[in-house]
Amino acid sequence: MTAAPTSPAPEGARPRRSLTTAAAFLVGLPLAAGILALVHFGPLRASPVARYLSHTVECVEVVMFCVALGALGAKLWLGPRERRACRAEVLPPWDGKPLPVGEATKLLAGVTRLPGRLRDTSLVNRVAGVLDFLGRRGSAAELDDQMRDLADADRDALEGSYALIRFITWAIPILGFLGTVLGITGAISGVTPERLEQDLNSVTDGLALAFDSTALALGLTMLTMFLTYCVERLEGSVLEEVDRYAARHLAHRFRRAGAEASGVAEVVQASATAVLEAAQQLVERQAAVWAKALEEIDRRRAAVEGQQAQRLTAALEAALDRTLYAHGERLAGLEKQAAAQAAGLMELVAEAVTALGRQQAALTHTAEGVHAQAAVLARLHEDERHLIRLQETLANNLQALSGAGAFEEAVHSLTAAVHLLTARAAGSTFPAVKRPGVAA
Repeated sequence: MTAAPTSPAPEGARPRRSLTTAAAFLVGLPLAAGILALVHFGPLRASPVARYLSHTVECVEVVMFCVALGALGAKLWLGPRERRACRAEVLPPWDGKPLPVGEATKLLAGVTRLPGRLRDTSLVNRVAGVLDFLGRRGSAAELDDQMRDLADADRDALEGSYALIRFITWAIPILGFLGTVLGITGAISGVTPERLEQDLNSVTDGLALAFDSTALALGLTMLTMFLTYCVERLEGSVLEEVDRYAARHLAHRFRRAGAEASGVAEVVQASATAVLEAAQQLVERQAAVWAKALEEIDRRRAAVEGQQAQRLTAALEAALDRTLYAHGERLAGLEKQAAAQAAGLMELVAEAVTALGRQQAALTHTAEGVHAQAAVLARLHEDERHLIRLQETLANNLQALSGAGAFEEAVHSLTAAVHLLTARAAGSTFPAVKRPGVAA
């Protein structure tokens, strides 16, 4: 920002308008010299750009344009510092309660101790101006008017800081028209009909040079106006932020009282203070009474809750005792029934075991009889095999006897053998019975 302070600025602040003006010439003139050197003596000498910088008026236009660029560049270089100041804590935090006007002097002393990068900014100058006004007047009765005056003064200063740039924006087209006039004058001076017939190009070249200066001037003017508009918008947004900060942190920070009614205001303030103190004491006493009442209520509630807990515990114990006694009796009856049922079951098991013993003895006797019969059957089977072999032998003997012619003797012998075998078979099964007249 380039607005000059409208009130005593913090110690160490520098006038920013002079800084912008100095930067316009310190930056713009070397920049113009560099551009002209590149065009007339450097690599751009043969480029189309050289056509628009061949006349002295055109060189002056470039110089003035570079001066305007230097001023605008200085403003852009100061812009970030202004925005950092708007985000910094210039004033201490405020709880929203109005402060005595005497606090303005302390706040102003704190503002003067801010770092150097913040002191020379629009925000700090505005805050310092408001605090200085309150400190010198000792009252905040006309604070709103003073804040409006400071805001208007900052805007007027901002408008005035563009005086050089606006002059250059106005002067460059004038120089273009001047170059056109000079070019036309130089082209048509000394022109004769014979020269027009022999060398018409010299006249047209002079006219082209004249109109090139106007074209260059109009182009530089448009560019300067556009850059000026952008920079001015940026600085205007910073001033709006400063206005919002002042309205938020300074407009209602201090107590307001008119000078003609200061005595009445003091009496009213003293009465209000006394009323507030009495109300505060009354509230404290009422709070103490409420606290004591609440404490007594809590004590009684605790006692009642203790008694109820004891009664509930006793009732639960009695109910549990009755329940346990009933369960015990029921369990005893169940145990007796279980014991009787177990005794009857044991008797049944004993009887079953005895019956099983008798059945096992009978089965053993039966098995012995079956075993004896099996032995007899085995002996019979063995005798049967002997009989079969004997029959085979007899058959063989019969064949032999038939071959020898003693068939009758063989028949008697076979009969005797059959009787003998029959007797042996009868003797092995039943006791032998001796018959008279039969040999054993």
